[in-house]
Amino acid sequence: MISVAVKIETACGTCRMPMPVNTLAGRVSCPTCGRPTSIANDLWQALLREPLYNGQRLLPKEVRRSSAGKLSVAYIRRAPSCQGCETEIPAASIGEVLDQAMLRCDRCAVQTWVRAVPTDMAGALPNITHLVGEAPTRLAGAPAPQAEPATFPCPQCGSPIAFDGVSRACMCRFCGASVHVPDEFVYRGQRKVVAHWYLCFHPSVTVCAPAAQAVAAGLFDWEELPEAAVDAEGNLYCAATQSRWFFDENGRLQQKIDHMLWSLDPSLSIRWLQRDRPEPVRFLGCVKDMLVVLGAGSSPPLRLSSTTGNPVEDADFAAPSIELAEIEHRLLACSPDGSLLFQKDGKLRRVAPGGAELPVWPNSAPRNEADDEPPYSLNSIADCPVTVPSSLTGMHFGPDSSLYLQEANMVARFDATGRKVYCVELGSNSADRRSLLLGADLDGRVYVIRSDRLVQVGAAGGQNVVLLAERDALPRARMTIAACPDGSFWLFGEKGLAWKFAPGGRLLFASEKEPRPKNPTVDEVVQQHVESTMEMLKVRGQAEVENMQRVEREVTRRENVRESRIFAVSWTLGLVFIVALVIAIKFRC
Repeated sequence: MISVAVKIETACGTCRMPMPVNTLAGRVSCPTCGRPTSIANDLWQALLREPLYNGQRLLPKEVRRSSAGKLSVAYIRRAPSCQGCETEIPAASIGEVLDQAMLRCDRCAVQTWVRAVPTDMAGALPNITHLVGEAPTRLAGAPAPQAEPATFPCPQCGSPIAFDGVSRACMCRFCGASVHVPDEFVYRGQRKVVAHWYLCFHPSVTVCAPAAQAVAAGLFDWEELPEAAVDAEGNLYCAATQSRWFFDENGRLQQKIDHMLWSLDPSLSIRWLQRDRPEPVRFLGCVKDMLVVLGAGSSPPLRLSSTTGNPVEDADFAAPSIELAEIEHRLLACSPDGSLLFQKDGKLRRVAPGGAELPVWPNSAPRNEADDEPPYSLNSIADCPVTVPSSLTGMHFGPDSSLYLQEANMVARFDATGRKVYCVELGSNSADRRSLLLGADLDGRVYVIRSDRLVQVGAAGGQNVVLLAERDALPRARMTIAACPDGSFWLFGEKGLAWKFAPGGRLLFASEKEPRPKNPTVDEVVQQHVESTMEMLKVRGQAEVENMQRVEREVTRRENVRESRIFAVSWTLGLVFIVALVIAIKFRC
């Protein structure tokens, strides 16, 4: 269970005073004037979307702010805690609440209100499971709070009048005057400050569609091209680096860099997600139930579990006896049997999973590699090649153990025995060589990214243009491909763009079409922080001015009442004196 603490505030539409929103409800009362303010479901959804989207990725003390309409929210990832002693509330206790309950703290006996999302809001906020620590209010369906008694002076005689928090009509027990309780005393006992309350949700349950779950969970938020691979079951594995800017609790601008590693099943549901892993440079392949990954600055490849993404130890795999750090990553491939094939000094070399060097081609006759002439191009390569052109730009193993070698404008296929199946020319429109441009399926079809088209080369060498930039707006300048065994394929671009296509080129999924909050740039983060700070200072300043004006009006009113009383007493005394003087004169006469 993920929990995010939120502080929400707005301004009352009637009295314009700052109004804390300490509960999730369709109407919230102003603590100053008592007037209710309506908050529609779509406004709640817009306001809470960013806390839910970014909540699982926040650092322990990272504070973020967002706004929707006149509502503003500050949120931080924090476990729900008792409002009395800050003791953490067990997640199991929260999960047991089906409707609503008051959980009593074992340490200080303070009760905390916990409830499930209201039925009328469940559609707008489908991933929230519980709300914790809201301020109990009748408008939100909470138990009625106990009345907090208060006293205020009688406007006639000044004697204290008790107010029970319910009835607005009172009678002074000293002078018998009927008094209407002023607003400031009606709402004296209610909370007037913005307080933390908590959203509890499951990170993988964001919306109904699995594809939207992956997008909303932030998996497609990379800037540079990701690394991707697909296993024999069609599961997608992706590694990407994400960066984001934020202001911490001390107001300092910070940058956080995450190395993400995750997997989706063929239905695009999230299988697992790993954060803060070492940065992968290249996915080399999927062997049995493991991922073979070449890490940054790491010579031996890493082996990760395909079901969890955690590192695994296997006695059958060992570090190769050949240094791989200086080898071009695009000229390194992993076969389905776990052996590594790479080019070094113009020669192909193969290393077994156990680390020992193997013949490049199994069951091939021994050859004197020193007598091999460096080939001019892939066209001049024969069966079972060992020496390859220096212009080689990529190599890739298909799921059927076929090896594909690529030059700038050529692709050659060799079967598992080393027999050359074909060498085809793709044209002069080459793509960015830094990208992974090859992907093959189980039937021997290979997909090759060019600068303005995606070409499918059949098992026998026939070519077919699957995507054309002028027609389909794909491919683009820099892209990476990962082919599935059934012939469907993934394309990945920069800035979180990803597409999945059926074997014929029909679009199945596009990350750009799924709704998600925009990941703000550093300038936008700074601008938003400045605007929210200025708005907060403006609201507070306006509230202080209005409070001072209200105090001045109250002081003036009381002064006028006092002067009126003094004037009335003076006139009364003067009248009494005159009457007494008249009576005294009559008696003398």
